[in-house]
Amino acid sequence: MDVRKFICENCVRELPLVPNLTFHNNTEMQITYEYNDEECPWYYYDSSYKTLLGACLVCLGVFGMLLNSWLFATFMHSHLLTTKSHLLVLNLCTASLGRNLLGFPFAASSAFAKRWLFGPDACQLFAFLNQFYGIFQMTSLFSLVLERYILARHTRRERRLCFRYYWSLVALTWVNSLVFAIPPLFGYGLYSCDTTGTACMYLWPSSRASGKLLGYAIPYVLFCCVLPVVGIFYYMGKASRLESIYYRNEILREEKHLTKCIHALCVITLALWIPAALLAGIQWFPLLVFGYRPHAPPVLALIAPLTSEAATCVPVLSYLSCDARIRAALLGRMRKNYALLPPQYAMRYRRDQVCFKTL
Repeated sequence: MDVRKFICENCVRELPLVPNLTFHNNTEMQITYEYNDEECPWYYYDSSYKTLLGACLVCLGVFGMLLNSWLFATFMHSHLLTTKSHLLVLNLCTASLGRNLLGFPFAASSAFAKRWLFGPDACQLFAFLNQFYGIFQMTSLFSLVLERYILARHTRRERRLCFRYYWSLVALTWVNSLVFAIPPLFGYGLYSCDTTGTACMYLWPSSRASGKLLGYAIPYVLFCCVLPVVGIFYYMGKASRLESIYYRNEILREEKHLTKCIHALCVITLALWIPAALLAGIQWFPLLVFGYRPHAPPVLALIAPLTSEAATCVPVLSYLSCDARIRAALLGRMRKNYALLPPQYAMRYRRDQVCFKTL
């Protein structure tokens, strides 16, 4: 009797464990694969990666902020950056600097804390600004390449672009970014935590989502991702061909150097955005085809935000390496002279020499 009583007591103790375990697994599957507005679907991310992510974001963010602040201050004070084309360069610099100031103070501190620190309202604001500056960067790259093509096309007719065209491109960049970043704040799309659970971004909808969510996602991919990338490479090829034919004199050769610099900038920046594009595809494709949200690879989830942050450093490094005029302005900002340039170029950039024509 005592033995049977002992076995029955153990059975009673063990029976409740089964439904608890089953409920835990069901809850895990529901949160992971079927998104709940009140929960983060990416809770599983390894905490050891988050510390590494935070450290890398701080390094890249501080470096990018210093570089873009250097370029921004140079544009404000240097007498060398006088052509109208530099207005679009400054526009891209503004987008990169804004993303630096937004990204690493909030995302890095949350990564060190292993979770988002600033509450749901700040999460929505962070995701909105992150979306805004991402679209801003893409549109700025497209406007730079488009301006290079139109300028090369009008060279044969000896026509010059007025300031109204450049200000229109800048205004179009801002308006387009606002148009595609605001709708998720009003239910057309959804902002939530990112893959690591330490920042906030746009959350891709499933095929069973409402028409409001899909009605935002499809135009966003088409007009902010696919068409700008196709347009960038199309106009890069057209501009390079026209410049090789018509750009012969010294001033036009300088414009050709600026075009090569912008083309290199676009290629490197788009290459650094490939991990983020792959991560978005891994998240969205199974949702559309199979209706569930899979686990993203931890390595890709770590690399994607880092390469996106590193892309903000590319403009200054590209101009330093490829464009003589912007390089002279940047180095002159530090050393108050242009002695690092070859003599034939240094004489051209002195304030008391003949001024450059502005295109």
